[in-house]
Amino acid sequence: MIFYGNIGSPDGDDDEFDEEKIFEKAEASATASAFGEFASEVLDLTRKVFRTNGWLRSRLRMENRPQQTRMAESVAETFVDGASLLFEAGTGVGKSLAYLVPGLIYAKLSRKKFVVSTNTILLQEQILKKDLAICRDLFSGVPELHDFAGFKVVLMIGKANYLCGTRLAESLRRREGIFDGSDGSAAAQELKMIRDWWAEEGCTGIREHLPRRVSDDVWESVNADSRACSRKNCTPQTCAYRRARAELERADLVVVNHSLLFSMIDAGAVPQGDAPGVLYANDFVVLDEAHRVPDVATDYFGVETSSYAVQHLLTRILNACRKSGVLAKHGKAELEGLVAEAKDAADVFFNQIRFGFLDKGRQTVRFREPDWLQNVCEIPLGNLENRLKAIAQIEERPTTKDEINDFADDLQEHRLAIRECLELKRAPKYVYWAELGQGARRIVKVSGAPIDVAPQLADALFGRGTSAVLSSATLSDNRGNMSRFRNCCGAGLAGDSVRMGREESPFDYAKNMEIFVSEDCPEQDKHEELGKNVEYNAAVVAHCAKMMPAGGILVLCTSFDFCSKFAKELRKLLSDEREILVQGEGMMRPELTRRFTHGGNAILIGNHSFWTGIDVPGVALSQVVVPRLPFANPAIPIVEARMEWIKERGGNPFFEMSLPDAVLQFRQGIGRLIRKTTDRGRLILTDSRLLKKAYGKQFLSALPHQKYVRFTRDLLETCIGPWEAR
Repeated sequence: MIFYGNIGSPDGDDDEFDEEKIFEKAEASATASAFGEFASEVLDLTRKVFRTNGWLRSRLRMENRPQQTRMAESVAETFVDGASLLFEAGTGVGKSLAYLVPGLIYAKLSRKKFVVSTNTILLQEQILKKDLAICRDLFSGVPELHDFAGFKVVLMIGKANYLCGTRLAESLRRREGIFDGSDGSAAAQELKMIRDWWAEEGCTGIREHLPRRVSDDVWESVNADSRACSRKNCTPQTCAYRRARAELERADLVVVNHSLLFSMIDAGAVPQGDAPGVLYANDFVVLDEAHRVPDVATDYFGVETSSYAVQHLLTRILNACRKSGVLAKHGKAELEGLVAEAKDAADVFFNQIRFGFLDKGRQTVRFREPDWLQNVCEIPLGNLENRLKAIAQIEERPTTKDEINDFADDLQEHRLAIRECLELKRAPKYVYWAELGQGARRIVKVSGAPIDVAPQLADALFGRGTSAVLSSATLSDNRGNMSRFRNCCGAGLAGDSVRMGREESPFDYAKNMEIFVSEDCPEQDKHEELGKNVEYNAAVVAHCAKMMPAGGILVLCTSFDFCSKFAKELRKLLSDEREILVQGEGMMRPELTRRFTHGGNAILIGNHSFWTGIDVPGVALSQVVVPRLPFANPAIPIVEARMEWIKERGGNPFFEMSLPDAVLQFRQGIGRLIRKTTDRGRLILTDSRLLKKAYGKQFLSALPHQKYVRFTRDLLETCIGPWEAR
């Protein structure tokens, strides 16, 4: 059974999450830790599961994979030694089982929490629905493993996803009379629907399980992300979040995503004092899809605010001043005046950024000197914040007091973010910039991020006195060297305590993957060449589609501009022969992936997010096309700052960062093609720099095999023939 939980954030009373019990368990298990009596049992059982003709083979009829066996043994040894490990496991190794089996065994024996973090929902679902089912079948079917079959699993999701019964009751109380027809507003009807849903037997209280969508404003008034949702106000019987927390305490395995993991670490939701553990006292962790860890951590160890976020908060405060709001009885006119002043100031501030710095088509601007704009928000936001704190002091109703304090805290967060970005508070270790969104709202965002995130990761993952295993199919460069990733993820600062391992894919790529490389595709470096490049790539993809009519094609692009122009050109050539799905045309990534998977022979044109995390086995993804090598745009502020940082230290930014990062992304992209032993397909690489530039050899050497065929546009028919003919 899978439960949903979240340890919450460290503010308010979330420190009360029965930490005493967790620490007691940690202390009880510490004396009988893996450094002692459990080590031999964990290692022995792991070997019996994965060895040739072991329990996976004899009980579940799964194929023997020597690479998986070696990885599982390395992971088990790491856990029992209390060490850390970076492990690159090529596609097909079966890395999920290689860490889940020893991890679950060790968790049950040591009574430690096992935390597994992924970057994508896809892998999370695979673990929860497939891999853990295999583990349970294995443990149940082998007498020696029966004691481990009852492991409990929790999927941790954000606190704001849960319904709080206390807040729902308060919202209903403030809207007395809505059910007798006196208030027919949409908000009232949505509250009524939530009330009826919550009363149903078996209701999860999770937003995504609502029978129909509700507005953000209504959900924000009833979700658990508030001081009002606390142990003193709520119980597992009255609150979905408290129920999830109770299940979390009993869990052996906690599954989370990287974003939530690092947001909690950044918020301080970690064991306090000298207690070991990343999220819980004496836990141990696996971060899968670990190639994304430095980028995700950069986002969450930074700071940001936006025109939309500030105005949305102020609108919520204004609505709270009205008849059924928590501020209705506290000087409505005065508060509305303060909100109006804050709204005007925010409008001025963000419009000055938009029209003063981001005009003439520029989407981002980096700030190098402090006080780059007058802080017109500080006083208006501060005045409103102080007034709300004063009102909270005199408010007699505890839950209402908490709601008002929430508003004040959120205002403070945005006010301090604006101040930091204007003062460049943590420069030169941080880079600060503003950017303009592409949507109809044209949202202006100001951000700051650490240039080198390694020290924070070293402390958060490798300095916690517990095991941290980071795994992915791509952690190394074309020569199998993991030094670049080791330095970026903080392991390089942890010294020799972090081990490294690597297993190549067991797939027969030479037999199942055909590779074609263009010799004459026009380069995109000059603006006038983009049209010729788009036309060339469209002709190649149209031809490949006709040569393999039964399979789908994934085109991996490096900009939304190219996606759009390429799709337009391709539609001219293919007319209505195939469904062409394009990222950036309105459909979200999960829906694009679903349509592509079920379509069978669709063409999916995707940007950066499709280079990783998409898993479509079988004919639905039979060809991958890479029109351009995935070098990061040097104009992106964080990329530019990191290049400058390397140069200041006497290094070469291209060879130390740009090239190895691009090779890693390249390996991720081409890894989308062959996802299981029976898959076959074609890889078409049209960036002619692969053959013309010296650095192209590093990408070519990263290919799964070297039997690639060169082609030109004039020789398309000769070089890339019908799939059935090969």
